[in-house]
Amino acid sequence: MQRMRGAFRGQRERQKKQSARIVRLIVTGLANSGKSQFIRSISQYTEWQGENETGWFFGRVRVDSSLILHFLEPPIDSTYDFMWLRDVVSKMQATGFVVMVDSARPQTFGEFLSIVYTVRGFHPDAPLVVAANKQDRPNAWSATDLQLGLGIRDVSVMPCVAYDRNAVRDIVVDVLHQIVK
Repeated sequence: MQRMRGAFRGQRERQKKQSARIVRLIVTGLANSGKSQFIRSISQYTEWQGENETGWFFGRVRVDSSLILHFLEPPIDSTYDFMWLRDVVSKMQATGFVVMVDSARPQTFGEFLSIVYTVRGFHPDAPLVVAANKQDRPNAWSATDLQLGLGIRDVSVMPCVAYDRNAVRDIVVDVLHQIVK
């Protein structure tokens, strides 16, 4: 009898593990905007899927027994063009998006906006947060200045330093709040 109870308990534990909701967040942006570090800062587990520079970077964190977060960074590199990104974004089955921008490099803001518009075009209702990264730099634009200056008032723009786990956590929480709305 004792052995059977143990077997049922094990079965219940497996069912609990299997019933955890998986939330897939795509972390994208231009090269050197801090995507990989963002994922490393929040994840319990990370790995490259494919070749380092041409593969996807993956991170995972178990929030609790009912929620697992997967972070996916598509390869964005000079070898990949905008049309490739558009094709990838159009096929992604993501729960939400984080678009990273190097807030200290205003010369990249135009290209950054094309990524935001691409994500919005293919996933108009998907939760989206812009992470204004590198806020620790003296020449960084603030999150508010980025939002107003680039005319993206309908998108949540949050300050970020990708090395700061708390800043990254706040951005992930913002995306999760949008998901449950």
